[in-house]
Amino acid sequence: MKHRNVYFYLLLLLALALVAGLIFILAPGAAPETPPVRLSEAPAPTISPSAAPEDAESNRAVEVRPDTVQTVVALLRRSDSYSRALSVQSFWTGGGAETEYEVWVRGDSTRVTVRDGSGVVKNILLRGADKWIWYSDAAGVYTGPAHAGDADGYQSIPTYEDLLALPVEDVLDAGFTDYDGERVIFARYRSGPFDYETCCYVSVENGLLIGAETYDGEVLIYEMRSGPVEISTPDESVFAPPT
Repeated sequence: MKHRNVYFYLLLLLALALVAGLIFILAPGAAPETPPVRLSEAPAPTISPSAAPEDAESNRAVEVRPDTVQTVVALLRRSDSYSRALSVQSFWTGGGAETEYEVWVRGDSTRVTVRDGSGVVKNILLRGADKWIWYSDAAGVYTGPAHAGDADGYQSIPTYEDLLALPVEDVLDAGFTDYDGERVIFARYRSGPFDYETCCYVSVENGLLIGAETYDGEVLIYEMRSGPVEISTPDESVFAPPT
């Protein structure tokens, strides 16, 4: 009888210990805390390390998205000496026109030669704070002060400042893609009183705008394309003021 009592109490103690263990495990907050599992998100496209503009603080490539493309473009460094040719086309109902540009840049000097199909060649020279304009069919030379934006304006190309000054909500799309066989940053944005949409393509190799299109709704009204960029220093004689 005593042995049965002993076995009974032993079984009772084991049962109580088992119940206590289950309560400890299942009770809220009793189990040790485990860090939550986080699913990694797909990385946004980034500029290749060899050509990526970097954030000055993090020293890492900046992702190209509609909310960051203005920062990326601002970080790009344009080549300060080069030459190239541009083609700019304008379109309207029932017609269009094409203008060819030759461009030479050396530091703060820019020379632009414009041919619009009329046979008249227009020349623009910007040197520091000064500007010269002359035509192939006229002997006179206009001289005056150069203004910010003149270099892009005389080439009839969108200027970076237009994109950088936009509210971020006007940037509709941006990313990293190929354009005419070259790796570029692209941005699509709306601007101006008519909400035209412009797509621009900026080379990550030299920081230059190499293509642009402007649309009125779905209708193409402007297109700019750059020929190959010659990254070399043009001869100083190219920037000699006319006499």
